Amino acid sequence: MLNVSDVALTFGGIRALDAVGFTVGPDEICGLIGPNGAGKTSIFNCITRIYQPDSGTITYGDTDLLSVPRHRVVGHGIARTFQNLALWPQQTVLENTIVGAHSTATPNLFASAVGWHATRKAAKQVERDAWDLLDRLGIADLASHPAAGLPFGTLKRVELARALISRPSMLLLDEPAGGLTHSEVDELGDLILDLRRELGFSALLVEHHMGMVMRICDHVVAMEFGRTIADGSPDDVKRDPAVVAAYLGTPA
Repeated sequence: MLNVSDVALTFGGIRALDAVGFTVGPDEICGLIGPNGAGKTSIFNCITRIYQPDSGTITYGDTDLLSVPRHRVVGHGIARTFQNLALWPQQTVLENTIVGAHSTATPNLFASAVGWHATRKAAKQVERDAWDLLDRLGIADLASHPAAGLPFGTLKRVELARALISRPSMLLLDEPAGGLTHSEVDELGDLILDLRRELGFSALLVEHHMGMVMRICDHVVAMEFGRTIADGSPDDVKRDPAVVAAYLGTPA
């Protein structure tokens, strides 16, 4: 279980997060919603150690994530995608995918020095895993194509493959449907559900496509101005007066 409790974060005089708290259970998809600037990506950055919160706790299972160096987070079973694409344009789709396995599959220096055969065997297994993921995501035919110039929706799938190759038990998805057409959003929602069922991970999903959130999430957390304003089932959250006011405003 991912447990975020009373997390606060400030940038100068701006309070980005104000005592935010929620949990994500095993095999659960939790939607994190809110207007732009609500603090959703800031929470992602605290979980993955890009930001250090001023106070609060973030644990995953028995691990205190706030004591884990950022380059070790993936080793605890947590992987993420990014709101803005973070791929290497000149590398191929396959190479961009394999990069995601670096922290979990790369042997240490000693193992590499004394066991060249084992090192090559591990590298070949990572490549097989990458091909399998690209096939599952429907982009195996683009494995040798550079990331540069590919359609935005395809690049989103490459980022998803890169996150999944580390075999995470917790997947953080930061606006995976951003920039996609309506049909692509529906396909992505079905794909996330299928992958969750096949690979067995939990997910924390930041997304503005409310149709997708309400369809695939087991529960939803709503934020506004860095605070948690609702936490419950999709039906309960979308009817919550505070959530309606945050998205639609109130009468003058």
